Amino acid sequence: MHIKKNPTLYKFIYTALIFLALGLMTSPTIMAGYHILIVVPALILFVRLRKTIKLNISSFFLLSLGIWGFISAIYNLDHLVKPSKSFQELKYYFFGVLCIYPLVYFFSFGHKKHWKTLLQIFYSTVIAAFFVGILKAWGQIDIVHFKLGHGEFTDRSGGFYNYMRYGYASALILILSLGLNYIRRNLQEILPGKKLFFIGTALSAGAIITSQTRGALLGVLASLPFLTFKFERKVSKILLAVGGVFFVIVLFFTITQTSQYRFLNVYQGSNSVRLSQWQTALKVIEEKPLLGLGPDQFSYNAIPYKLKYDIPFEYYGSHAHNILLEHGAAYGIVGLIFLIGFFMTWFLELVRLKDDISWIFCSYIIGYFCSGQVELLFDVVNSHLLFFMYSLSQVYIHTKKKASL
Repeated sequence: MHIKKNPTLYKFIYTALIFLALGLMTSPTIMAGYHILIVVPALILFVRLRKTIKLNISSFFLLSLGIWGFISAIYNLDHLVKPSKSFQELKYYFFGVLCIYPLVYFFSFGHKKHWKTLLQIFYSTVIAAFFVGILKAWGQIDIVHFKLGHGEFTDRSGGFYNYMRYGYASALILILSLGLNYIRRNLQEILPGKKLFFIGTALSAGAIITSQTRGALLGVLASLPFLTFKFERKVSKILLAVGGVFFVIVLFFTITQTSQYRFLNVYQGSNSVRLSQWQTALKVIEEKPLLGLGPDQFSYNAIPYKLKYDIPFEYYGSHAHNILLEHGAAYGIVGLIFLIGFFMTWFLELVRLKDDISWIFCSYIIGYFCSGQVELLFDVVNSHLLFFMYSLSQVYIHTKKKASL
């Protein structure tokens, strides 16, 4: 890379990453500082490095999705609810590609102690989020908003967020942490101390239970056999067997309806509503196959479509609870193809490397994609995490290719 280190540019990128590490599990407001602070360095470095850094096919799928989403928004402009929010939804696709450039720069000139600091900050927030969540759910004490009151809060822990964002994000963090643990010896200089790392990892697992998010557990069960296959094949086989037994148990309690525990009964509670959202999204795709409703518009149109097609739970208007159906309803079949193409090419780009770090990234993709079949994981928390992981993985691929030359 024929570019000199600019201390100011470097500090902006590092500060942006601090905001991401500090805000990811605690505050959307803090987390927003990541995009705000990194956008100028990203644009500067894009101009300087665009000929040096060759984008992979997955980046073109992601950019195509963002552009198609913009076209969909313009086409549906007269009918958009909260247009500004609708257009803002598209920023994640572009930032996923744009942030490759400042992260390549940061890796090239970065100090390992800075990566260690970032991870120390992050795992500290993971631990804080767990205790804030259970204090609110079990103790009826909201220390963030200074509220008390028995019965006012749900019994599902949400950390600093609601339980869905928190549970799913924690599951994906757990997958990454377990992967990092396998290569910990090679990353001693950048990983936080053992106590902080292992407590954060354990509490990420605990967050799945305390938030009672079944889809998060699904993502973990799907990804761990793949992850461990690389490092401990016997463990992988055991996990597959345990997963199979768990599936049979869930199937039994679902058919017999002898348990109302969330993790054991598929038809319990929200899943019937979730099914109605899937049906509604399919009707939207059938009716608007080319450009859909526009970004972030499904939730505003769910109830009218349910009433129109006599779909159950007509009172419930929310997202599609599925990343594929949500994108199909928002951007049409073309947008859906771009999204599938993005995940497929991203996975293949990494799996071809056949090394430990690329395998961990692949495990994350599997966990995200599987969980995304029962929940819309393009919320503010998981979108930031997803596209940061994408940018980071592309930096890794670029570094590997450069080293092989």
